[in-house]
Amino acid sequence: MELRQLQYLVAVARVGSFLGAASALGVPQPSLWRSVRALEAELGVALFERSGRGVQVTGAGHQLLPRAEQLLDRAGAISLLAAELAHGRAGVVTVACAHPHVPRFLAPLIGSFWSTHPGVHIAVHESSGLPAIDQVLDGDVDLVTGLPQADPRLAGHQLGDVRLAVVTSDDHPWRGRNLIPTAELRGQPVLIGHASSLTRRLLEPALREGGFALDITMESGNAATLVALARAGLGVAVVADDNLAVDDSTSWPALVDEHSPMSSPLWIYWSRERALAPVVQSFVRHIQDAEGNAHHEGGKSRPG
Repeated sequence: MELRQLQYLVAVARVGSFLGAASALGVPQPSLWRSVRALEAELGVALFERSGRGVQVTGAGHQLLPRAEQLLDRAGAISLLAAELAHGRAGVVTVACAHPHVPRFLAPLIGSFWSTHPGVHIAVHESSGLPAIDQVLDGDVDLVTGLPQADPRLAGHQLGDVRLAVVTSDDHPWRGRNLIPTAELRGQPVLIGHASSLTRRLLEPALREGGFALDITMESGNAATLVALARAGLGVAVVADDNLAVDDSTSWPALVDEHSPMSSPLWIYWSRERALAPVVQSFVRHIQDAEGNAHHEGGKSRPG
């Protein structure tokens, strides 16, 4: 049994003649007639009987016709989905990221992409810290956010920059300032992330240059905890500003240093070594179109 035969069956039933069905489908009438007769022989039942100058559906045909129409509808749906998948308009895109990256960087991109690709599902795998870049190299996810990488196996695109901000209580003397030099952290009770955090990685070189260590009141991997305690007056919190609410991030003073950068680009990466599914290609193009063409040259990763 072939889908073509079912298509002929439905067409003849609707038109009421082999000649009319052949004309409607644009196929030779003898070919259509032979296909329907072959289907009847295969099923072992008559589907049509003569009626005047045309044909009418038999009792068996009436019972089989709805099933034939259902199969054709399902086949059409499969073909449509396959076309959508092939053109990147359907499917799944998996993204691994640190949870602060969603509100600031990814949510606007995912929202605008979904508005034009409603058949695509974006699966976001969040973690408390920076996700392992190997996830995208191993094929566990399609895309991963991270700091700049000089790895020829990766292609990527810069999403933006993350800077260090200082959060205080409302009555702290720093509250109204725009900039806080790192040297002024000396002697202050500091709330900060763990040693492996982006905050510490950016801050440690400046501390070594300044020749002092922080007076750490608390370490936590939860930036919301650090911010809450700083707002309650337990010290000053040094956090990456992507941990702050989008509307709140510019209201806190930025941490600055004359020797070391207190900010870092944030990139999104995908593998050069694996062919991207059409839907992932569509999302990558959307990111590049939305965010511009910032990229690494030479041996470093760049869009590709």
